[in-house]
Amino acid sequence: MGLRIKSEDDIYMALSQVRRLMKQVGFSELNQQKVLVTVSELTRNVLDHAGANGQFFCEAVEGRGVRVKVTDNGPGISNLSRALEGEKSPESQGLGLGLSGVKRLMDACTIETSTGGTSIIATKWNS
Repeated sequence: MGLRIKSEDDIYMALSQVRRLMKQVGFSELNQQKVLVTVSELTRNVLDHAGANGQFFCEAVEGRGVRVKVTDNGPGISNLSRALEGEKSPESQGLGLGLSGVKRLMDACTIETSTGGTSIIATKWNS
């Protein structure tokens, strides 16, 4: 499942898609909330930092997990290490905790970023 992220409505559609998928996999309420926060953070970043030009995908993994992927064509993350430590950049509008929170909430998270865009893949296992 996938969709383009270009407006606030698309964030709600992404949340709806991943919620439906997690119910199929049988995720606990706690794990559902962790994934929903992750999807909200990552898709919000597309609107706030990548000019509302991104894509969202989600899929079931091995019948017991959910993987989400958010990509964009924005300017990239200038200092990924600082972002992962939860340090707020001067240009950030939020609390600066988004990516560090995603890493804590999910079981696996891979981030690739460059001046041509960012790709984040995060997986949560139903345990």
